[in-house]
Amino acid sequence: MPVIDAAFYPLIITERPTESMWRQPPAGTDMGAARLVPIADVRPGDWVLGGFERPLNPGRLDTLMQSVACFPALPATLNGYVALDGQSVVWRDGETVLIIPREYIPGDTYANRTGGYRPGDRVERTFIHEPVHDNARDTAGMRRPVIQRGTVADKDGDVFTVAWSGRWPGREDEQAMRLADPADIARERATFGFAVGDTVTTPGGTATGIVLELYYHPYGAPCARVYWPGNDWDNHGGNDTFEATNRYVHAPLDSEMRAPTRSTCTTTYPAA
Repeated sequence: MPVIDAAFYPLIITERPTESMWRQPPAGTDMGAARLVPIADVRPGDWVLGGFERPLNPGRLDTLMQSVACFPALPATLNGYVALDGQSVVWRDGETVLIIPREYIPGDTYANRTGGYRPGDRVERTFIHEPVHDNARDTAGMRRPVIQRGTVADKDGDVFTVAWSGRWPGREDEQAMRLADPADIARERATFGFAVGDTVTTPGGTATGIVLELYYHPYGAPCARVYWPGNDWDNHGGNDTFEATNRYVHAPLDSEMRAPTRSTCTTTYPAA
């Protein structure tokens, strides 16, 4: 068979797609750091590029290309599955994942906070939610992973405190936490009009609520689960509503519409 000389042509990238379905790692990411790892080794903040439905085998040459719009991982494990995004239980716990470790993501685009979180950082966690009552989204006792956003309120020595936006009813088992991704928040607002953690009210209303989760009604309407805190003199706490997002508006930032004290729950963590 004759040997044919290879021809090389320069490729100049002039534009990066911005749609969420074609999402790429932040500009400046070291793509040479991409590697295959067992799904159990994916850490919060690692960027997921693709998955492979079988375990990693050191004795076999595996190749894997980017197969999904990439995203920063927020893994939660439940019943033999892993929700790499903190919500969607679609990956099996024996799969192989193509990632870029968080250490190789430029700090000025999506900081990995290797030096620890700072007051004012917007963060996001995933936990296994176990509802105690049936509602429009849950069945009592049916566990599922959900996300919640909050703000680092204080850092004192070897601990820091996060004020989480809203309160989920029932029991919870926290799985992971990372910096909130600004692109995720922007995409949610572009799609639903709000993002998880936003404060909302109703047209002409005086109460302020917190968006707990966003979802689609079976008939296709975008909807929001909103937590309405009880007043400081109300011993019954708050309640949740499940409505189409067009029933809500962003709460104004004046003092009369400020979220009540019970709109957040506080958790203390050991510092990095």
